[in-house]
Amino acid sequence: MSEFTDKIKEKAEAVSAAIDNELTVLEGAGGDDPLADHEAKKAAEKADDSE
Repeated sequence: MSEFTDKIKEKAEAVSAAIDNELTVLEGAGGDDPLADHEAKKAAEKADDSE
């Protein structure tokens, strides 16, 4: 039974490490923030276009 438990622990640690790696990659990824205030950015772009 101890071998089985050790194998499960090893798999759990591997999954945890993979998840941590993915989260680290995703944190560094750029992208559009859907919760950001885009109205100010649009207004600034419109002002630049009208000049």
